[in-house]
Amino acid sequence: MKRAISSGARSTLCDLLLLALLLSLSGCASEATSGISIPDSVATTAEINKEPELVAAAAETQLSDPDTNYEDAESVIPAPANDAGEEQPALSSVEISFDFERMSTHASNQLAIWVEDSDGQLVKTILVTSFTAARRGYRNRDMALSHWVGAANPESMSDDQIDTISSATPSAGHLTYSWNLTDQNDNRVSDGIYTVYVEGTLFWESNVLFSTSLDTRETGPGELAVEILRSDPDNSENENMLKNVRISVLPVPIYGSISDDSN
Repeated sequence: MKRAISSGARSTLCDLLLLALLLSLSGCASEATSGISIPDSVATTAEINKEPELVAAAAETQLSDPDTNYEDAESVIPAPANDAGEEQPALSSVEISFDFERMSTHASNQLAIWVEDSDGQLVKTILVTSFTAARRGYRNRDMALSHWVGAANPESMSDDQIDTISSATPSAGHLTYSWNLTDQNDNRVSDGIYTVYVEGTLFWESNVLFSTSLDTRETGPGELAVEILRSDPDNSENENMLKNVRISVLPVPIYGSISDDSN
């Protein structure tokens, strides 16, 4: 007597036949190996469940890697670097300005601008008039720019060295000079405290000295307070030769994207 096979039984039978076929094929392919290996590219259920943790770990690794290129990150332009690859300090230069009036008397019209470090060592001469420097006028007039002479020790300089820092007496007017935070060899100075001096020989032994100090690590942009020292305060001869001395710190230029306002 024939018995009808239910649809459920037929489905089970088909599954068994398919399983037998797969086992047969697997046995042929496993002669060199003991079983069927799962390719690395196929993720297991456990790995899929761990995917959020893996993604988070990968993101953290990328953000902490300094060599990673972030193509989709917002562009950040750092401050310009010096030759050593170090970031520049917050200031870019120091501006020295004053009013200068040429005097008609002898033993006058001598100017010097220079910078010293915190140990009182000369860092750079920005300006010195040629009579005192190149012509060695300090030998005959020991009060000519006596503060600069004491700091620079021009007697130890060769003629070529002193020629490179000497300048003719400037014309009358409002004069502006700049110190770009470099030494006499144009190497950027290290961070620290520096003092800028402006000296004028007014008349024979009568000198005036202006000075201010700054810290390249802390001093911000703006005008600095200037101290004044007179060798002979009671001598008013040629006192207007050098006046309105101002020394200011200039900030590093702001770098960024350039917008086109032509439209």
